[in-house]
Amino acid sequence: MKKALVFMVLLLATAGIVWAGGGQEGGAASAEKPVVLRIAHTHTEEGLYYKGSEKFKELVEANSNGRIVVEHYPNGQLGADKDIQESIKLGTLELGLSSSPVVSLNDYFKLLDAPYLFVSREHVSRALDGELGEKMAKPLEAQNIKHLGYWENGFRQITNNVRPIYTPSDLAGIKLRTPESPVRMSTFKAFGANPVAMSFTEVFGALQQGIIDGQENPLATIYQASLHEVQKYLSLTGHVYSAVHLLMNNELFQSLPADLQKVLVDAGKETARYTRQLGAEADAKLADVMAQEGIEVNEADVKSFVDLSKPIWQTIASENKFQDAGDIMDQIAALAD
Repeated sequence: MKKALVFMVLLLATAGIVWAGGGQEGGAASAEKPVVLRIAHTHTEEGLYYKGSEKFKELVEANSNGRIVVEHYPNGQLGADKDIQESIKLGTLELGLSSSPVVSLNDYFKLLDAPYLFVSREHVSRALDGELGEKMAKPLEAQNIKHLGYWENGFRQITNNVRPIYTPSDLAGIKLRTPESPVRMSTFKAFGANPVAMSFTEVFGALQQGIIDGQENPLATIYQASLHEVQKYLSLTGHVYSAVHLLMNNELFQSLPADLQKVLVDAGKETARYTRQLGAEADAKLADVMAQEGIEVNEADVKSFVDLSKPIWQTIASENKFQDAGDIMDQIAALAD
């Protein structure tokens, strides 16, 4: 009788463990249903946004052990930069890349459009990958956006169909497309051009139809969008370093476990370094590649542009809503080589 009683107790205990374990397994399976994050941008397969997004996807999926799945939507499938950042803000898109139009959400980012603020990619890394970059990105959280990294867009060059650009005076009368950035527009007015703000997705057609004479973008962007095919002249001015900002819906980010938040932050920063390396490689070869394909390439007199830039810096700082804007620009400049 005693043996039978002991057996029944052990049987019930084992059943309890199996039931409890079954409940735990069900809970674990439910908890480990992967989080699906869509990332959107405007570049084709040749572009840095595309290559960066693929690298980010690889890092996030590997380092989260499949708990996050990243779906990639390139080539403007989900809209242009402004559409993407607005969708992220509203929570109808999880992740996306936006460059200069982000200034409409955060005045600190207007400072990054100052001409000749950055002198090298190493300078960019020192300024943006640490506490200073985090401070500048923080205001986005009030817009329900989490900033996950300053990826490479690159040092911008000028193309046009009127004449080679050697000095600012050569820009006189040229209708030059710029991103939707007030700072970039005021910069090119100071340089003597006639700037026209336009979404990037409209640029190729506008150049082809003669609505605008030229545009300014990094070499990798010019090449991936085939802009050199509808332009006669490429002038190497390097007038602005543009970051592209990896943005995420902040409410979604904050809802994730801390370890997955870290996976996303770390992948964003690692991809930033990766895209800068790709940008440097592109700059080393693409001017020659495009010259072989028919565009005329010239080196601009950079000093003549730099000489006009310091007063522009002062205007940018004085018109910025943040009182420490001038100090931030000085801190960035102090980190140069």
